[in-house]
Amino acid sequence: MFRERMLGGVGRTLLLVLGLSMVLGIAGCGGGGSSSPSLPTTGGTGGGGTGGGTTGGTNVVVGSAFFGMTVGFFEQGAPYAGNWPTVTIGTLAKTNGTQWTAIEKTPGYYDWTNLDHVIQLAQANGVNSIIYTFFGVPSFYNANNAPCLQTGCGGPPSDMSAFGSFVSALVTRYKGQIKYYELWNEANRSGSWNGTTAELVSLGQTAYQTIKGIDPNAKVLSPSPDIASSFSSFIQGYLQNGGSTYSDGISWHGYHCANSSVTNCLPGTSCDNNALDCAGAPLVNQIQAVKQAAQAAGAGSLPLYDTEGGWQQNQDLPNLDDQIAYISRWYIIQASEGVSNASWYAWGGSPTDPTAWGTIFDAFTNQPTEAATAYQTTRDWLNGTTMNGACSADSSNIWSCALTFTNGNSGLVVWNGNETDSSYTPGSKYIQYEDIEGGSPVSIPSGGTITIHERPILLETGNRP
Repeated sequence: MFRERMLGGVGRTLLLVLGLSMVLGIAGCGGGGSSSPSLPTTGGTGGGGTGGGTTGGTNVVVGSAFFGMTVGFFEQGAPYAGNWPTVTIGTLAKTNGTQWTAIEKTPGYYDWTNLDHVIQLAQANGVNSIIYTFFGVPSFYNANNAPCLQTGCGGPPSDMSAFGSFVSALVTRYKGQIKYYELWNEANRSGSWNGTTAELVSLGQTAYQTIKGIDPNAKVLSPSPDIASSFSSFIQGYLQNGGSTYSDGISWHGYHCANSSVTNCLPGTSCDNNALDCAGAPLVNQIQAVKQAAQAAGAGSLPLYDTEGGWQQNQDLPNLDDQIAYISRWYIIQASEGVSNASWYAWGGSPTDPTAWGTIFDAFTNQPTEAATAYQTTRDWLNGTTMNGACSADSSNIWSCALTFTNGNSGLVVWNGNETDSSYTPGSKYIQYEDIEGGSPVSIPSGGTITIHERPILLETGNRP
C-alpha cells in the first residue's frame, strides 16, 4: 500500500462472495488457566504454528513477533529516514526503497545499500523477524506492456530467469537474516500485477524453490491482496491453482474499507458509516473471509499474516481519540483470532497530512503520537499472554477479550463498540484495571462499577508480569 498506488484501480467486480456473519462466538467473560507450552503460538519464532489456521483463536500465545510495523526509511523526502521507532516492534515489515527495482537498477547489477542499512538497523534494535516483499518488475524486464509505477511495473517479468537470479542473490546475501519472503504486493491490483493467476503461481514456484534451496528455514508467504471485494477470491484462486504448494503462510492486507466510487468491499467488511467500526466486526469478518478462502482451497492449516494494514490515510480516521482506539483494537482482535503477524502501516509521516498512511509518529516534531502510546501499551498487555478465545461482542455491543498472563493471573480487555462512555460492572474476580494511556493500575472497589470507552481497558485479577 504505497503512496503511488492507483486508487482508481481498486474497484472490481466481485468474483466470489463468501457467506459471512459477524463472529460473536463465546463471550470473553473471564480468564483461563496458566500458559501451556503445548498451546499454538501467534507471532512466535516458529512461524505461527497452528495459531493462524482456521481454528485459530483458542488459547493462542501471543509472541513478540506478532507486533509488526512498516517504518518507511527511504520514502522520498522523509526526515525520519534512518531513525528507529521509539516503540517496541517485533517484526519489521516491507520497506520502500528495497524493492526489486530499487536493487536491480540495471540488468544483472544489484545495489544492496538500502537493504543492508535496514537489516543492520533492525538487528541493532533486537529485531530478528524481517519480512521482505517482492513487487515491481524493473522496466527492462517488463512484459505485456504492463503499467509501471515508481516502484516498478506490474509484471509478469519477461525473463523469469532474471527474477530467479535476483531471488538467488537476495537470499544468498541475507540467509538467516530475512525470515519471511512475501511473494508479491497486492497482486489483485492491475497496477501491481498484470499477469494471470497461472503466471503468478509460476512466479511463486520459482521464488519458493530458490529460497528453500538456499535457506530452508525461511518462510514464503503467498502474494497479498488489498482490501477490494476480490481479496478473498484472489486468495482462494491462488492457493487452489497450485499456490498452496509454494506457501508457508497466507498474506493479506488488513485495512479499513469503505465502499466508494473507487472501492468495493467484500460484504461484511466495510465500515461505511463510521471508520472506527473497521476495528471491530468488519475486521473479524475480514479475517474469517481469509480463513474460509484458505479452507475452501484445502489450505486451512496455513498460518495467517496481515503484513500491512491500519486505518489507511489519515483523512479516513482524522480524530486522534479514534486513532488511539483503532490501533489498539486492531492488534487485540487479530491476536485473539490467531493471526501470526499484524504489521501496522506506517510509523512515520505527518499526522496533519491527510494523505499520509496510518501515521503514529510526527516526523517534523520528532515525537510519537498518542496512538503510538496506545500501540506500546497494547503490546505490553498482550506480549507473552494467552488469548483465551476470540474477542466477542454482546447484545449491547460491549466487546470483551479474555486472556491469561504468564504468572497465571487473568485479564479481560473490554471496550464499548458504540463509541460512547458507559458504566460497566466487572466480574468480582477483577480487582484493578489499566487504561490504554499507560500508568499504574487503578483499583476496582468490591462490587463497584467503572466507565468504559471506545478505547480498550484491561481488567486484571492481579498484577501482570
